[in-house]
Amino acid sequence: MNAVIVLCHFCELHGPLAIFCTQTLRETRLSDVLSNKRGDSLGKKCAACTSLGETLVLMTKDEESQAKFVSSQQPMIQDVIPLVKQAAFRSLSCEITNKDDGLVFFGDGSRGHVLSHSFQIPDSKARGFYRLFSIVVLMKDKLFLVNIQPFLSHNLRKISSELKDYANVANPGEQSRQSEKAQRLSEGMGFSQPRPLTELTGEKHIFAHIHSQFAWILWAGAQYLKESVTIGSPMVPPWLGKDTEEGFTMVQVDKEEWLMRKHGIDEGDDDIAIIRDFRRFRSLLESHFIPLCYCVIVGTQVLLRGPSGETLRMIKCLKKLLPKYLHRLIHVDASKYLPPSECRILSVSFNITVPQSCTGIFRVEFPKRREDKFSIEWLGDLPGKTPDLLTKILRAFEEEQFTDIVLEKHLRVLIEEWNNKIQCLKKIQNSQDVNRIKKILSVQTTGCLTSELLVE
Repeated sequence: MNAVIVLCHFCELHGPLAIFCTQTLRETRLSDVLSNKRGDSLGKKCAACTSLGETLVLMTKDEESQAKFVSSQQPMIQDVIPLVKQAAFRSLSCEITNKDDGLVFFGDGSRGHVLSHSFQIPDSKARGFYRLFSIVVLMKDKLFLVNIQPFLSHNLRKISSELKDYANVANPGEQSRQSEKAQRLSEGMGFSQPRPLTELTGEKHIFAHIHSQFAWILWAGAQYLKESVTIGSPMVPPWLGKDTEEGFTMVQVDKEEWLMRKHGIDEGDDDIAIIRDFRRFRSLLESHFIPLCYCVIVGTQVLLRGPSGETLRMIKCLKKLLPKYLHRLIHVDASKYLPPSECRILSVSFNITVPQSCTGIFRVEFPKRREDKFSIEWLGDLPGKTPDLLTKILRAFEEEQFTDIVLEKHLRVLIEEWNNKIQCLKKIQNSQDVNRIKKILSVQTTGCLTSELLVE
């Protein structure tokens, strides 16, 4: 998508400014852009107005299209800088909607068309106890921008919601406005330097996280209007390592950051790394590992509550226990709780309200600190005779001679065998034939989401 996505803020010292820009470079050589940018100066700005500085850029490359998604303090293309400055000024002054987390469309053919999303982040040291931010999407193609508005609306709101959640977790005292107000009245108004976004959110690498979000929006936006038969999110392009070019540092954001922007699970993940994570979770969960696998197989909802990165890793492991047609019932990093009828495996953050544990929900609370352990809640019980599929899976994990590659392929074979039996049953209409085939295939009917549970 040929657009520029910009994070802007209203500084009490310098007014409305763009502090972080991400754009797509296709035909343009990055070395040419960096050499032209070397002579530029960002000027003297406060800490709040500085994100990456002059010599650092974040870059993600799509190997298939050879497109580069580059983030920097200012736009990489000189002609875009004045357009971004004007869009930032308008998005934080006159083009603000009264609706909570709303979007505003403005612009023209000469200065570009803009979709602006403004939001507030709590800051007890700022005027009004909050800081005003906005995310603007600037591009020349008005029709395309309007057509992808629903896609942008969903993702921009999610980004702003995450930033506010980070701020609320990092600074719980920001909510106590009365005490702060009383202190100001007693000591005088005073003046404090505006705080940078890294301090407000408590995340040292918050701009790397924002880069992964903006880069994914630009990449996925280009696929938005294309006809596709793929179910779920599009394939994620591969990532590269660190690189330097003519004095500028290009940092490749971790792959997990990219995957977090998806609402499904990508098929291009490293299978060996997933198996290693699977073995690690098996060790951490201890006696709860078998009930967890059992609930995944029989259709009991598995609810993971914790940091997005760790819950995503576990979901990619549990996905190995399900056939592909059930992957649509997996939801990563949901903004609200989804019932078992809509989602089979669900991950949410700590601030999302979830129901109490019961027989129909296997709840996993991730530790907030490294020294803590997992908190597992499930009121159900394992049957006296566990499913044959689960028995084979556990036996595979206990086999010491199985390498990670062999274990991954063996799990795939077991799931395909299970899936083939289910598909065979679905094609038989006569009830008597169904019962006969069940005896042959050693299948017992249950009330799980997959309709069938395999036992010997």
